[in-house]
Amino acid sequence: MKPLVFLSPRFPWPLVGGDRVKAYHLLRLLSKRAPVHLVTFHHGDVVTSDQMQAMLDLGVHVHATSIGPWWSAARSASSIWTRWPIEISYYHRRSFRELTSAVIASSQPAAVVSFFMRTAEYVRHRRDVPRILVAEDCRLLYQQRSRQSTSSKLQRLVRSFEVRQLRAYEPAVMTDFDVATFVTQTDIDAMTEAQPKGHYALLSNGVDLDAYRFRPDRESRTVLFAGKLNVEANHVMAMDLVCSIWPRVRTLVPDATLVIAGSFAKAELRRHMQTRGIEYVDAPASLEPLYHRGAVFAHPHRGGSGIQNKVLEAMATGCAVVTSPTGLQGIDAVNGVHAQVGTTHDELAHHIASLLLNPQQRDSMALEARRLMESTKSWDAIDEQLQSVLEIAGWKP
Repeated sequence: MKPLVFLSPRFPWPLVGGDRVKAYHLLRLLSKRAPVHLVTFHHGDVVTSDQMQAMLDLGVHVHATSIGPWWSAARSASSIWTRWPIEISYYHRRSFRELTSAVIASSQPAAVVSFFMRTAEYVRHRRDVPRILVAEDCRLLYQQRSRQSTSSKLQRLVRSFEVRQLRAYEPAVMTDFDVATFVTQTDIDAMTEAQPKGHYALLSNGVDLDAYRFRPDRESRTVLFAGKLNVEANHVMAMDLVCSIWPRVRTLVPDATLVIAGSFAKAELRRHMQTRGIEYVDAPASLEPLYHRGAVFAHPHRGGSGIQNKVLEAMATGCAVVTSPTGLQGIDAVNGVHAQVGTTHDELAHHIASLLLNPQQRDSMALEARRLMESTKSWDAIDEQLQSVLEIAGWKP
């Protein structure tokens, strides 16, 4: 049986970050069909024994090359004359190109899976093997929305540059792959508008229902927010929650508690949390105990694209979700049944307070959300989508 080659910009272990989780589970599902060769960057001097063992347990063959942040940052400057987006220049390495070519030549794969557009440049111009681009989200849409949502002048400048580069680069890439996958129909629609000649398919994100177990009992007055806080979108959400939404919640539920969990919180956010007596859990080893602790998961999403993995995890564990319309992109959730949706700070605060004060409504919503995850976002459900994508690319067992 011919193998598959999988290109990844980050080593898919440990399972910290949505990209690693998705890559790991795709590798797990693909390795059940055929031998898999993973070509990946690793951030650090060497691939650790734990990282290697995780891939060996899946039966995946690893081919890795290192990438350093300082040289990558310097390489990003080449976007000015290459007309590539910064994220493409950041991950452009001759060593990775040579490694990819060598693995393809030696293994003669049935197909190559390029995980994220960051690895597209290494195979986009090949015509000797079927190519699948796991694009995840429409990057142009993501950068446009992120530019609108941030108040940082530097972030606006960087994202404006990315928008300019992506307008030409992203549509061109789409026609160089046999099929490109996205996590939501919103992203597919945006990409179709930009490049109608591409072939697109849905390949959503899943949630590990064994790792994120459902539990009905929890602290009845605790609200949770979680995310990497050096990511601008998460920082913006946390600031909105702490400064604008939470004071409104406290007027309605004076004994409510807010927990912010994440890493790399900026000084500005730390100062506001301390002033308002908000609990900060810095770099938690696992979010599952926090999901089980919280009665409500507050996710005031604005901007960005793709699917919100933390919302999937909260729903799986029984933590009732309050979010904005874009927070439910790619999730077949019904407002008032699986989650509460608000568009303003007042609406979001009202929904949070209402769920804190009405445990029966909260428990019913949490249970319906868990059932939704079981029927639509288990990795078995994602595996069916993956099979369709492979067939579109012409892969046969």
